Amino acid sequence: MLNDNIYADWAYDIDKDPIHIGENRDTDTINQSIEMILATNRGERLFNPSFGFGLMNKIFDLENNNQFEKILDDLAKEIMYWDNRIQIVEKDMKIIKNTDQHSIVLIIPYYIKINGIASVFKKKIG
Repeated sequence: MLNDNIYADWAYDIDKDPIHIGENRDTDTINQSIEMILATNRGERLFNPSFGFGLMNKIFDLENNNQFEKILDDLAKEIMYWDNRIQIVEKDMKIIKNTDQHSIVLIIPYYIKINGIASVFKKKIG
């Protein structure tokens, strides 16, 4: 049997009908938005070339904790600029480097401004 919603794994808000019920303010939608900001390189969107953070281009430069902190500061500013529905808890953001697995884990705690729901975006990269 085929899955009726083939995009269910990555496009969380397709089923939520924002036209009739208003803007989506749930954690799945916010996490999808953060993922999009992280994954999009500047210049990639034809009609909005300044959109995105391009994390994949930046993580190869990470060598010490000072660089981690700079990336986290920049990342928090970019996410809150592009998605003003949330407030990131910057002091609790982390990049955990797994050298043996050649990966990092990005942890971004936030809360949704309009309803106060707290959540954490967590992503393993690599």
